[in-house]
Amino acid sequence: MNFNDDSGRFDLESALERFSGDSELLGEAIAIFKEEAARHLVNIKLFLTDGQIHKVVAEAHTLKAECGAVGAVAAQFLSGSLEKAALNIDHAASQELFLKVEEEVNTAIEELPDS
Repeated sequence: MNFNDDSGRFDLESALERFSGDSELLGEAIAIFKEEAARHLVNIKLFLTDGQIHKVVAEAHTLKAECGAVGAVAAQFLSGSLEKAALNIDHAASQELFLKVEEEVNTAIEELPDS
């Protein structure tokens, strides 16, 4: 897996360690992440629109873990911030953070290599 990142958005070295150095397995995980992350973004947006803040907490938590697993550390951090805002039932902060999460996760989807 050949990927260079100077932005600090990604830490594939740590992600590769989590997969015992198996770059093929990490590539498969990234491919799954790309599908799942897109679904989580759709769900979070829907839950925010519907005022179902407790469901935002669960989706943001899962997204945070998935981002961390594949080394999307900036998206992981923002997803964690969204999770905390939703836990505090802060709708305004949750809406604002979602926009940042959405942008960062979409960047991860576009830039992370899956092979």
